[in-house]
Amino acid sequence: MYEPHRSKAGRTTNLASCIVATVFLLFLAAGIVIVYFILFKPKDPKIAVDAIQFPTFSVANGTVDFTFLQYVTVSNPNRDAFTH
Repeated sequence: MYEPHRSKAGRTTNLASCIVATVFLLFLAAGIVIVYFILFKPKDPKIAVDAIQFPTFSVANGTVDFTFLQYVTVSNPNRDAFTH
């Protein structure tokens, strides 16, 4: 059975085209990330302390023993849908 002999130039052309395609895809991915951060502008979360309570508090023999409860509200402003 006869198998055609591939020249070395054909292999280097395939390798070069794969490299070019990979570089193009990397640039495309970087461009998408940059556009995402420019358009959506991620915002810091909003943290608010609603209340602080000390249900138990005692001082004995120079030792302070207490329990404290902190009620906090955290909202993420980045979950909003993008609108024009």
